Amino acid sequence: MRMTRTYRTPASRIGSLLGIAMLSLSTALPTLAAQEPAAPDTTGLLRSVARAREGLGDLGALWQIDGRDVQWIFTDGRRHYATVLRAGRDSLAPIFLSAGTTIANTSVEVEGRRWAMVVLPLADDEDARVRLLIHEAMHTFQPELLPAPKNTEAGDGGDFLDGEAGRSWLFLELRALATAITASGDVRRTAARDALLFRARRDSLALPAERARLDALDLAEGIPEYTGWRLSGSSADSLAAGLRRSDTRAISWVRGVGYWTGPAYGYLLDLLAGSAWRDAQRQGARLPTILATVLGSTPFTADLDARARLYGGEQIRRAERARIVARTRVLDSLQARFVKGPVLRLIPGALQVSFDPNGQTPLATDGTVMRNFRWAGKDGAELVAAQGALVSPTWTYIQVPLGAAEFAVGPLGEPRVVEGDGWRLTLPAGWLVSRVGSRVELRPPG
Repeated sequence: MRMTRTYRTPASRIGSLLGIAMLSLSTALPTLAAQEPAAPDTTGLLRSVARAREGLGDLGALWQIDGRDVQWIFTDGRRHYATVLRAGRDSLAPIFLSAGTTIANTSVEVEGRRWAMVVLPLADDEDARVRLLIHEAMHTFQPELLPAPKNTEAGDGGDFLDGEAGRSWLFLELRALATAITASGDVRRTAARDALLFRARRDSLALPAERARLDALDLAEGIPEYTGWRLSGSSADSLAAGLRRSDTRAISWVRGVGYWTGPAYGYLLDLLAGSAWRDAQRQGARLPTILATVLGSTPFTADLDARARLYGGEQIRRAERARIVARTRVLDSLQARFVKGPVLRLIPGALQVSFDPNGQTPLATDGTVMRNFRWAGKDGAELVAAQGALVSPTWTYIQVPLGAAEFAVGPLGEPRVVEGDGWRLTLPAGWLVSRVGSRVELRPPG
């Protein structure tokens, strides 16, 4: 999945209706492009849309939300398609999006309404496709109808889940949740208490700001992902199997953690409390706190290490210690590439970016390297960096390795497209170029 960080402003209008009859809908739809691009494989895509829409029909029972009017925009970054719902059936209409529109799995404001945007291509796994469509649909209801805390970006201590202790206690927590989801009776409740024990331990080791951020991810991303699992018909056994394999996944847990903790706590609370827990969640309560209340006991016990051994704690710790050695080499390489060597720094004034939440690597106070990165400005400027870009801790600039790219100091006299070391930059005329040592800095005019 890709994620976005934006300062919410309505996207500009995306075109006029051409070549399609007007539909009787409560909100005007964006419209066909003047020259239709080649359509994607619509058969499989519309099958997934139909399943997602069927699942959203049960949204009222789950969250007391009417999901019947959700619409999606699908995009590969160059071509964009909107769903058009007519007589209970969806079709796709090619549309235009303005240059500054963020391309990401997220929700977007277009022509006065909220859309769920999904980046193509989709996964081959049909259940995963439907979960994604429902997940992004849920973002259209945040923060008005479901909580969406803002503090989800890594700051002080943001590398906690890249370290041995944070990852080890997280994986123990997820394994305990998997056992609780698939067990019953006293075994379920004991495993649930173990999960809270491990969560409390990892919380105690994180800085307060990081602890709050991880709680926020449980809600901002975890609840939409839980809803996707529930309404797609994905089984608890399938979720539990994924939780047990968490320590083998080649992803960054810095941002991706909520995609697993949210469904895990949600499924378990469904089993233990029915629907009663959701009222507390809609008020922004922490998922572990809700679970502790349902269990009616404090998670702390005196036998932390003994409980951890039951879930393979020693095996996890050995693997994480070995990983730290390899991770140190990776961090040194990223520091050399994005910080210490000649770099290109964009200072655009406002950041609207998309990135892979499973491909984040914090570099302490230097910022975070984000894989599959895209930034777009409203003036048509764009940076695409599949191998990653460094975003500063304050979200005020973006940095990529300069490589062999050359820039003359002063304002750009004409538009430029520059290919660099793992990135492609498009700039309109007027952008200002300056140098600070071996660093080239770019700013928009004015």
